[in-house]
Amino acid sequence: MKGEPPIISGVSKSKNYFPWIALIVVLCIPVFFVGSFLAMPLITIYRADEGFKKAKKTIKSEDLRAWALEEIKNLSGTNGFSTKVPQSEIPDYIKNLYSIPPEGAWVNPKTSESAACVMIVWGGGFFHWGFDIGSTNFMSSTNPEYPKAFMWCAGIYYRREAAWGLL
Repeated sequence: MKGEPPIISGVSKSKNYFPWIALIVVLCIPVFFVGSFLAMPLITIYRADEGFKKAKKTIKSEDLRAWALEEIKNLSGTNGFSTKVPQSEIPDYIKNLYSIPPEGAWVNPKTSESAACVMIVWGGGFFHWGFDIGSTNFMSSTNPEYPKAFMWCAGIYYRREAAWGLL
């Protein structure tokens, strides 16, 4: 023997993994929670934008405009206030554009500042998106709550609360 301990087969040193597992769990749970909290708005914005892209591909803009102009003609009041469009009058191709139906639709009457239009809105809580639909000379007005307006065609705009470009 040269001072080395004897080798005994079948015996191994026990390793304590508990501190590492606990550390990983303690770090991963908050990261996962905060990450999912931050990702949900991005996912919602992405889905809203995808609905707009789907609408451009599947809906004829002139059919949508014809419906909106008919609603403007039928529901424009003389009181200067918006009039709610009944859910039953919203076309199915609009109701089925997203996984949820529109929150509502309104006819905004003509004012000295803008032409009459129909606004259709989806969402809830902290994020909304929708369409402003009017005649071909309708220009979507500036609204600080909806800082971006994306033109589908003359008189039809997609709006959402996020201030950056389409995803």
